[in-house]
Amino acid sequence: MTEPDADLSRRTFLGALGIGAAAGLAGCVGGDEGSTGDGRADWPHPYFSPEGTGYNPRSTGPASKPSESWGVEVNGIELARPVVFGETVYLATSERLRAFSVADGTELWSVESDPQSGFRSSVTVDSERVYIGHVGTKTGVLAYTHDGEEAWHAPTESSVWAPVVRPEPDRDRLYVSDTAGNLYRVRASDGTVEWREEVFGAVRSLAARYDTVVAGTEGGEVFTFQDEGVERGATGQWRTKLPGGVQSLAVAQSNDVFAGFFGAGVARLRGGLRAGAVDWHREHPSPHGSLVVGPRRVFSTDGTGLDAFDRREGSPAWQAGDDFFAPPAGAGDTIFVSDTSDDGRVVAYDAGGGVGLDDTRIGAERWRYELAGGALTGPTPAGDALFVLESGGDDGPRRLVALRAE
Repeated sequence: MTEPDADLSRRTFLGALGIGAAAGLAGCVGGDEGSTGDGRADWPHPYFSPEGTGYNPRSTGPASKPSESWGVEVNGIELARPVVFGETVYLATSERLRAFSVADGTELWSVESDPQSGFRSSVTVDSERVYIGHVGTKTGVLAYTHDGEEAWHAPTESSVWAPVVRPEPDRDRLYVSDTAGNLYRVRASDGTVEWREEVFGAVRSLAARYDTVVAGTEGGEVFTFQDEGVERGATGQWRTKLPGGVQSLAVAQSNDVFAGFFGAGVARLRGGLRAGAVDWHREHPSPHGSLVVGPRRVFSTDGTGLDAFDRREGSPAWQAGDDFFAPPAGAGDTIFVSDTSDDGRVVAYDAGGGVGLDDTRIGAERWRYELAGGALTGPTPAGDALFVLESGGDDGPRRLVALRAE
């Protein structure tokens, strides 16, 4: 295996360059139908696509400074950012799964877990079902209809923390992982477990591109499998270990894998003939949550700011400061980031970074919106809106807020 590149310097001075046509990432997301697609207006997966890129090639979300369109009170421990499918925004806490109208925040339905159980993963949605990890009386994955009725339960050995992945809407399969180190293929239509493979470690991140499935473990290992079908199961392709637990995974068109590690930075791992080799590795900063993998740059948040890296070389491109613990989201030529400090905000940046050096930039910030207390999750751009959870500060309630341009 190639040794990681330990060059930590921030040496690159870039001019004001946009990221070009959004179509440049067309190969990094799914097709136009079903649960994911190139240029969808919604955000049906916590990381937008099954590939885990955290990036929508289509420009969505407010283009200029927004104001609050609506806000609803929410309780419980939030699991991840809200997701949006069509005209519905879904939010999961440990106790409840809720669906709201995108237009005005009206609650359409909710499901409560029983006292001995709880939801554990964020939500994934496709044209047929809503999928979420669960533990307790029904450990595994629960699937609900778009009306909130339970459709099926797929049992797993332990808790499902990583989001369920639906790689192709026209093929009846899901990929699921659990904290006991198992990878499952589940029939989307009825929840039948079609095969199970061991990956030796609690799986925290999962991504897929067609028949390639990538799992990242708490122990810092990245496993790639080829799905050989129901009868043959999954065949291991390569396995790479770096220090630090895997926080995020994204699969590119070339089957290269971008991975973020807790305390160990960001790496690009090669697919193809050099499968598993470390193409580049930046040991600092280390991401808190998922990455954004755009056409030219990779974006990461580490609690002190937003960092942009060159996608091909891994060299630092630009950075912007603030308490950005929550994972970013990309849409078109904009990167949206949530500030989790007590006086938090949501900030929209030009993905090109404007002009400047490191965190001294001109023209990088497009707008910012002050929240009531810090953000609790990363933002979700969908349609003309941006959805974010705010803490409410010391005295206010936690709320799901929809922001639209003024």
